[in-house]
Amino acid sequence: MSNTFDLIILGGGCAGLSLAARLAASSSAGFTTLVVESRDHYTNDRTWCFWGGQLSSGEHAVARQWNTMRLTSGAQTVLVDCGQTPYQMLPAETFYGAAISAISQAQHVSLKVGTAVLAAPGKVDGNWRVATSAGVFSGRMVVDTRPQQTPKPDDALLWQSFYGQEIECDRPVFDASCLDLMNFLPADSIGIPFVYVLPVSPTRALVEVTVFGVNPLLPKDLALKLETAVAQRVGDAPFRMLRSEHGILPMGLRAIPKNPDRSYVQVGLMAGGARACTGYAFQRIQRWADACAKSVVAGFLPIQHSPDAAVLQAMDHLFLNVLRTNPERAGALFCALFARANAARLIRFLSGEGTWLDYAAVVAALPPWPFIKLLVGRRATRVTHQGAGQNA
Repeated sequence: MSNTFDLIILGGGCAGLSLAARLAASSSAGFTTLVVESRDHYTNDRTWCFWGGQLSSGEHAVARQWNTMRLTSGAQTVLVDCGQTPYQMLPAETFYGAAISAISQAQHVSLKVGTAVLAAPGKVDGNWRVATSAGVFSGRMVVDTRPQQTPKPDDALLWQSFYGQEIECDRPVFDASCLDLMNFLPADSIGIPFVYVLPVSPTRALVEVTVFGVNPLLPKDLALKLETAVAQRVGDAPFRMLRSEHGILPMGLRAIPKNPDRSYVQVGLMAGGARACTGYAFQRIQRWADACAKSVVAGFLPIQHSPDAAVLQAMDHLFLNVLRTNPERAGALFCALFARANAARLIRFLSGEGTWLDYAAVVAALPPWPFIKLLVGRRATRVTHQGAGQNA
């Protein structure tokens, strides 16, 4: 195998494999790509979920879908009919398998697993030099999908941390026709916790505890809440754990990394791949992979994730700040949103595909007072600061 490529993709996760699979399927066999991945094998380590009908291209073989979602906060329960765009679940093993199969059939795309990047890539004679545990590789362009640093509190307005287990019970205990999207627990010192349940069958489900909070959390921080959530759902039914998963998603990154040399781009969760107010990333990454593959095959430079419209960024920023300053209101706010907004409009908004009418419907569905209070408080703070500056 040659050590020189047109494109080197650092990281073979969702973003890296999505782009590589599209390049493998392209007719431009003269465009060579290398994917460098540190893990030595792939496991069923996560689950991607999204609403059907939203992907730009390349439908994936989902394992399960639901036409009804449930939200619960205290005594309030909201059932949402999402039959027009079902909520779909894609296991990592399915996604990884399909992408790796596509790559293996393309001579112009290579995947090297168990390969660590040893130093920051540097440009030498017009090409990027990438030193790895498998040797030194050279590429005209680099797409870096790796997180550039360990998540820290100040990197985002909020963090969405989750820890879950897929369990199999000895007898039916789950309603497989309806998923629990958000079953809120009382807000506490670590943030806004809720339970998320994807019932694959009457006896099998993925049960997760998720927390929206200012600090990124590890599995040990969520273990007790998860143990309690599983016990409440299975009762006295014997069960076994099939696997576990953990993740930390940014909600409102404070800064998106950018390289002044446009032949080197950073993408993925820590570079704008996740929707700010929800953490949903799979659909956004697929849209980016479509656009980036077309760009490089056509002879142009790779691209980063497209930023959301300014109005959407402002809405997300305001909503996240309300959650941050009023965590005890989170359950009521989400229940109001899903109870009052048209389901199709709300799903488009959550998926980042909304229109101005969808934005208006979301605003109309939310109780205005928490948002007005925050905006007025900020304005008063600015006026006070300006006055202090004038008197200084």
